[in-house]
Amino acid sequence: MLLKMYLDESPGVPVQDLWIDIKKLEASSLERVDYATQKPEALLERIIKASSNEGDLVLDCFCGSGTTAAVVERLNRRWIACDLGRFAIHTTRKRLLGIPNVKPFVVQNLGKYERQAWQAAEFASLEDQREREIRYRKFILELYHAEPVNGHTWLHGIKSGRMVHVGAVDAPVTLADVKAIAAEIWRAIGKGCARGAKDSPQEAGVDVLGWEFAFELNELARQVAAEARVDIRFKKIPREVLEKRAVEQGDIHFFELAALSVDLKTKKKGENTVATLKLKDFIPPHDDVPQEVLKAIKHWSQWIDYWAVDWNYKGDTFHNEWQSYRTRRGMILCWKLRTLTRNPARTTSSSK
Repeated sequence: MLLKMYLDESPGVPVQDLWIDIKKLEASSLERVDYATQKPEALLERIIKASSNEGDLVLDCFCGSGTTAAVVERLNRRWIACDLGRFAIHTTRKRLLGIPNVKPFVVQNLGKYERQAWQAAEFASLEDQREREIRYRKFILELYHAEPVNGHTWLHGIKSGRMVHVGAVDAPVTLADVKAIAAEIWRAIGKGCARGAKDSPQEAGVDVLGWEFAFELNELARQVAAEARVDIRFKKIPREVLEKRAVEQGDIHFFELAALSVDLKTKKKGENTVATLKLKDFIPPHDDVPQEVLKAIKHWSQWIDYWAVDWNYKGDTFHNEWQSYRTRRGMILCWKLRTLTRNPARTTSSSK
């Protein structure tokens, strides 16, 4: 008697505690990204399928090379991936962008642990919070070669005839901050006590130093500052500030924030409005960029490997409604796009 059994009708056998059927990553593996602790995707696929359903949310607190997020994305689950290492975050991001039809995602810095630990250690002798803030700002102003000024809330120093604002350790510089800075400059000028004004009484200048800046800040804040007749420059406080040796050697440089030039044109078409958005230029910060990389750049577009647009941005969280990015198979980005809207009064654009 011959008994026929079909694989799809077989109940199978339970997976054993010892998994020896999953091969380790080889040097020639296509999924290899040369990250020291990278795990095989087959291993994560088994774990994820056994412990979640489609649409579930999977959290990986130590994402490393991003294997979990990549597998979860492919298996139609949602994911949150975290890591303290910048190299891990960049590796994971690049890996995700290489997945065909990957859904939009956001890279966020939710913790300032390194800077907060530095601040606590550097100014540990001061018990009063206000005194710690004053000493912290004075320390940054000294590194920037600026003189402290008193009597203001948003203006902390002056350098070469320009006022200086020092951003907080644990918060990004926002558009609301810029509006407050601009307003305080003109109040000070009105009282005749702001030395940050230029020779012309119609203008004032300010350098805004910050550890982080809101995504839309460089474009929108410059528009706000221009309307307020304030010449504003955004400069990033470098990570070298945290290193005692770099501070002692005076090897601290403040670079202007990267600037993206965007051309937005609108044209009425019946009851609708056609909005056309085009990238025109990108000026990157040159800190942390090796000289060999700088020499290899022939056109500004080579600096950009990803950009996204929120067509209905209202000052809240940035939502990716459209994005273009480079992959190994497709290195060409889309630099121009258009959309149709029925409510042009509420349509704004933001890019990152």
